[in-house]
Amino acid sequence: MLCALASDCIQERKSNLKLKATPSKRKYIQKKSDGKFQKGALVEVRSDEEGHERSWYSAVIVRSKGNGRFLVEYCTLKTDDKREFLREETDAQNIRPGPPLKVDNRYCLLEKVDAWYNDGWREGLISEVSTVGKYMVFFGMTGEEMEFDHADLRKHQEWIDGQWVGADKV
Repeated sequence: MLCALASDCIQERKSNLKLKATPSKRKYIQKKSDGKFQKGALVEVRSDEEGHERSWYSAVIVRSKGNGRFLVEYCTLKTDDKREFLREETDAQNIRPGPPLKVDNRYCLLEKVDAWYNDGWREGLISEVSTVGKYMVFFGMTGEEMEFDHADLRKHQEWIDGQWVGADKV
């Protein structure tokens, strides 16, 4: 399973967010220079399922299916019987490389962030700042507001024309 190999990378990304720098054990393919994803590339895949809109899940490219479609294997989502990582075919427009980690010491009120929720990254806004490293995050798509630890947040960035752009510049 490709994602069994990628689990170290996912854990490393989460650990880096928790400010525990760990050296990479494996090298992962990101993209070809022509912008196309290769087999084995660690990516994020956007969900278009109801209730999960604007959520991104870590996955590995299994293979190209042609015509801008790819078979991916999720690194955090499992099949209903929980025995294997979920595989799914998706369009290239729903795939992006994992964003560069930008760890912030503190997030500000109304700052756009991604929150680690239900095994994926979900876009929201900081609606309340606590003094003990906790934040309330509002999710506009669902109208929900939830509390998150600092370690479960990352700066929101957009993948535009093959480049990462900070939310403040979009």
